[in-house]
Amino acid sequence: MQIVKKKDIDCLLKTLVISGLIAILFYASLKYTILAPALIIPVLFVSAWIIVHFNLQNTFIKTLAFLLPFSLYLPFIGESMIRLPTEPLIILAAIILLIEIAGSPLQSINNQLHKEFLWLAPLALAFVVTTPFSELILVSVKFTLINLLYILVFFVFLARLLKNNDKLFIEIIALYSAGILMVMIWGLYRFWQMEWNTVVIRGVFHPFYNDHTIFGAAAAFLAALWYSTLYMAKNNSSRIIWVSVGLVLTAGVMMSFSRAAFLSLIVYIMVLLMLYFKLRVKHLIALAGGLAILLLLFQEPVRNRLQSIDSVSHAHNSGLADRTRSAGNITTDVSNIERLNRWMAAWNMFMEKPLTGFGPGTYQFTYIPYQEEALMNRLSLINPWDVPEGSGGTAHSEYLLAASEMGVLGLAGWLIFLGRLIYIAFNASTGHPNRKMIIAAFGGLATYLFHAHFNNFLNTDKFAFLFWGTAAWLIASYHSKDRTSPRSIAN
Repeated sequence: MQIVKKKDIDCLLKTLVISGLIAILFYASLKYTILAPALIIPVLFVSAWIIVHFNLQNTFIKTLAFLLPFSLYLPFIGESMIRLPTEPLIILAAIILLIEIAGSPLQSINNQLHKEFLWLAPLALAFVVTTPFSELILVSVKFTLINLLYILVFFVFLARLLKNNDKLFIEIIALYSAGILMVMIWGLYRFWQMEWNTVVIRGVFHPFYNDHTIFGAAAAFLAALWYSTLYMAKNNSSRIIWVSVGLVLTAGVMMSFSRAAFLSLIVYIMVLLMLYFKLRVKHLIALAGGLAILLLLFQEPVRNRLQSIDSVSHAHNSGLADRTRSAGNITTDVSNIERLNRWMAAWNMFMEKPLTGFGPGTYQFTYIPYQEEALMNRLSLINPWDVPEGSGGTAHSEYLLAASEMGVLGLAGWLIFLGRLIYIAFNASTGHPNRKMIIAAFGGLATYLFHAHFNNFLNTDKFAFLFWGTAAWLIASYHSKDRTSPRSIAN
C-alpha cells in the first residue's frame, strides 16, 4: 500500500521545513522568552497562509499524524511546559482552519457536515461557562483552551478534509501507526535493558509516552481500526499487511500490560457483533437495563466473587492473564482501591457542586479533601503539589472527571455527543452506502468509550488526535457528499 504518493513528496518536504522552522523558533525562544511571541506568531500566520495558498492541508495533517507519537514535553516560558514539535503545529492547524472559514462562502459553511458540529456545542459551552466559576481560574482557562483547540483541529478541521478525501483517514492512521510502532521498538529495547521486569513497565515508553496505559489505549484503538478496515483493501497483499499491523499493535497492547486496554479489545469484538446483527439503540438500552437488573439481583454473589480474587496488578513478573484477572480485585489490589478512591472523590465533588463543578482541569488540585478515608492507601495523595511516582493521574474516568470539573453541564455535553455517535452507528447507518466505514470508525471509538471508564486521556494530544479524528471520520462518512462505496478507499 502506497501511503504517500510521489506527487505528495514536494508538499511533504515543504511542510516538514515549516514544521522544523516553528520547532526551532519555539526552542530558541526558551532563552529569550520576551521575544518568543514576536518570533512565533508571525511565523505561524505566514506558514498557515502558505499551506492554504498552495493547498497543502492534506500533507500537513499527514505530517502532524506521523509526528504525534514522537512529541516531547520541554520547558517553555517560566515553569510552563510545551510539547514539541506538535503543539505549535496544532495551533498552526487552527489558524489554517480560520483562514479557510474566512475565505469560504456562507453557503459552504451552512451545510449538513457543519450542522453536525452543533452536537459538540453543549460540551464546548460547558468548558466556557464553567471556567469563570473555577476554583483555579488560570488552570481552567489553560485547560479549556487546550481542549477546545483539540476539538477544533482534530474534529472540525479534520472532518472538513475527510469529507472531500475518502483515502485521507487511512493514510494518516497509517502514518500514526508507523510512528507508534517505532515507539514500540524503543519500548522493547528499554524493556530488554530492564531485564523484562514488569514492575518497571510504566516507564519503558518514556519520553514519548509518559505512561504505559496511554500507549496501551492508543495501541488498542489503532488495532481495532486496522481490523475493522480490512474490507477496504483491494488485494490480498494489502489485507495481509493490514492484519499484520493489527496483530503487532495487539502485541503492543499486551506488552503495555494495560488491563483496560486489553479488555477494550474484547469490548470491541462485542460491539462489532452487535453491529453485525444490526442491533439498534433501543436494543442496547434493553440490554443495559437487563444487565443492571441482573447485577442488582445477584449483587451478593458478585461481591463475594470479586472479594475472592487475589491476583494483583503490581506483582513481580505477573503475566497479562494475572493482571487482567486483577481488574476485579477490590480488596488487596492497591491500584484498584486507589481508582475507587478517585471515583468516589469525583462523585463527592459533583454532589457538592453539581451545576458548575470545580472548574475544567482542577480535579488533580482540589480532590484531596473529598477522598474516602476507608479507601485511602499508600498511593493516595495528601499534597497535590508533591506527587510520588506511580501516584499520578486525575479521576481515572472521563465521565466522572467531566462531572466533577464541569458539573451536570459537562457530563450532559459529553453524553450528548457520545449519544449522537452511538445513534449514527446503530440506527442512522442502516442502509447507508458508507455503513461499513461508519462501523469501522465506531469500532475504534468503542475501545475508548469502554476505556474512558477507567482512565482519561483526551487532554493529551497523542490520544485526542485518535479519538476526535476517528469521530470526524465517522461523521464525514455519514455526510459524504457522494457517499462513495467504501471499497474504493484503499489502493
